[in-house]
Amino acid sequence: MRHRLIPVALAAGASLALFAGTAMAATPTWTVVPSVNPSATTLNAVSARTPTDAWAVGQFPGAGDDAGAQIFAERWNGTQWQQTPTTNIVRQNERLLGVSASGPNDAWAVGNTNALNAASHDTLAAHWDGTAWSIVPTPVAASGGRLASLYDVADFGPANAWAVGQGKDARPLAEHWDGTAWSVVPVPVPTVPSGTGFANAVLSKISAVSPTDIWAVGTTTAIQNVNKAVTRFTLAMHYNGTAWSIVKTANTAEPTGLNGVTAISANNAWAVGNGFNNVHDVTASVANQAVIEHWNGTAWSIVASPAGLISVDRISAASATDIWASGQAPQQTIGGVPVPVARTLHWNGTAWSVMPGPTGSDPNTAVSGLSALPSGEAWAAGATFSATAAAAFIAHHTP
Repeated sequence: MRHRLIPVALAAGASLALFAGTAMAATPTWTVVPSVNPSATTLNAVSARTPTDAWAVGQFPGAGDDAGAQIFAERWNGTQWQQTPTTNIVRQNERLLGVSASGPNDAWAVGNTNALNAASHDTLAAHWDGTAWSIVPTPVAASGGRLASLYDVADFGPANAWAVGQGKDARPLAEHWDGTAWSVVPVPVPTVPSGTGFANAVLSKISAVSPTDIWAVGTTTAIQNVNKAVTRFTLAMHYNGTAWSIVKTANTAEPTGLNGVTAISANNAWAVGNGFNNVHDVTASVANQAVIEHWNGTAWSIVASPAGLISVDRISAASATDIWASGQAPQQTIGGVPVPVARTLHWNGTAWSVMPGPTGSDPNTAVSGLSALPSGEAWAAGATFSATAAAAFIAHHTP
């Protein structure tokens, strides 16, 4: 089989993760499950509430010149995935990047939308009421830039949900649903080191122990004053039921960012991301490498990741001793094309190890969503790319 790398725009923090079929064939603990509408559909997130109730969301190209990209949502009923009715905004592209449900008749999905052929993005939120998805207005994003998006959401109930992302002012964004409307909740703007200027900051993922114990992580970007080089820093925020605050991470002195978070208890949370070489900054001391951090109730600290990784992109915990993550190893050349090789990681309570993971029929598979359940089950979702189109990808892990 010829292996090809097809570029694609994925959800914030997600990366193109290619699963080499020969390396993944040994352990069939992950099974590819048929998606309802795989043709040209990209899945950006998956969230499982119970073994018989899970959601996967993304977008697919609509029919007609004015359709644009349309939001897509499918639901797992314990036996199969079923497409659910979604709405479409004419002459707009819509993308769903995060999803969460508190019950069978209450789910939120968030993302962004833009006019056809326009670069400016606005926030997007959609709600499932047990019958259909409907778009719910979000506050007008702060001015000052072009790009505003909600990247993830945590749903606690019909009158309590949180969404995080970035505003048009390039600042981190948090919005709260109170049962009636979404509102912007102030979050602190991270400071940057002396000798640099603030460029932007984004909250990419959210995970909660309870409505009064919530974590959100992302990346702060700064511009060096002298050589104008771009550098990035990990960003973590915590909500205690009253206000959001920045919590110092373990490696804020290097060019790094956080792509995922999973909260287990008040003294147990994990965040993942990557450090990277900035080719425009000759002083950068970090080669491309995975970043795994752990919260012990007092501070974040670095935990050793398996050797040979350049990133960890998604993470989800079934329990304190059963956590899944997806990442990448350095590129290899297949058929003359440079290909990042995917790695699936597992935490057993003592150490992280590389495990065989999900794979599609074509190795050009991007995993952009992970969700684990206390039962030990887990879901991975994304897309498999061919030379001409994308197809939705879903895989299921059984313990």
